[in-house]
Amino acid sequence: MAKPTHVYRLDSYGLTLAGLTRLGARQVHATVQLSGKTARELSPLRPTDRQRVVRETLIRQLTRLQQSFPEATLAPRNRRKPWTIDATLPARKLAALAAAQSVAYVFITAIDGRVATPGKPALRWFCVWGVVAIQVEGQTSGMMTLEDRLMAVHAYDPEDAKRRLAPMWREYAEPYLNPAGELVRWQLVAIQDVYEGYDEVLDPRGSEIYSRLRRVRLKPEYRWSPQRDRAARGRTPSRRG
Repeated sequence: MAKPTHVYRLDSYGLTLAGLTRLGARQVHATVQLSGKTARELSPLRPTDRQRVVRETLIRQLTRLQQSFPEATLAPRNRRKPWTIDATLPARKLAALAAAQSVAYVFITAIDGRVATPGKPALRWFCVWGVVAIQVEGQTSGMMTLEDRLMAVHAYDPEDAKRRLAPMWREYAEPYLNPAGELVRWQLVAIQDVYEGYDEVLDPRGSEIYSRLRRVRLKPEYRWSPQRDRAARGRTPSRRG
C-alpha cells in the first residue's frame, strides 16, 4: 500500500501536486519533516536507548534522501538529531521526495517566480471560558456561587469569538426574581480563556472544544509503566482441572 503524500501550502500558490511537478526545474524551497521512529517501535527499549535509536534512524533517513535526490540541497537544522530539514530542489522532484517512506510531510516555504496569496479568513471553532457570578441584590458578604461557562462559537479569531458572544452574555445576565423576591442576575465577570478547536465540524461522536494543561503532584493512581502494561496483557489466566 502506497504511503500518503503530505505536501502543505500548495493552495497558497494555486497549485496541485501535479501542477507543481509540471513546473519542472523551477526551484522550490521547503521544510521537510522526517518520520523517525514511532512510539510503538521505541516502547520496548530503555529511555536512554530510545534517544540513540531515534538519532541513528534520523541520520540514516537523511543520508538516504541525500543519495536519492542529488539535485536537492538538504540542510538539517540540527545535525545531531535531524528531524527538520530545509530543502531546495526542482519542482518536478518534490512529489517523489514527499512520497519517500522516511518523510512525514513537506511544507512549502517559497517557489521561485511565484508569489503566495494569503488564504481567505475562515471561520473556526473556539471555546470561550467565561466566569459568571450569581449576584443577589444587597448581598455584600458571605459565600456566593461562581459558574464556569464554556461556550463553543464559530469565529475568525479569539477577539471575534468574544465579540460574537457579547449579546449572549448580556441576555444571560437579565435579572429575575428568586423565591424570596430578591433580584438575581448571572453576570459575566471575566473571560478566563479562549481556546481554538481543531475540528472543522463538531463531530457528534466527540470533538475537543477545550483543553487546559496544569501541574499537579504525582499521585500513585497517575503513574504509568508501559512495561507493566505489556506484561499484564501477556498474562493468561491459569486453568484449573
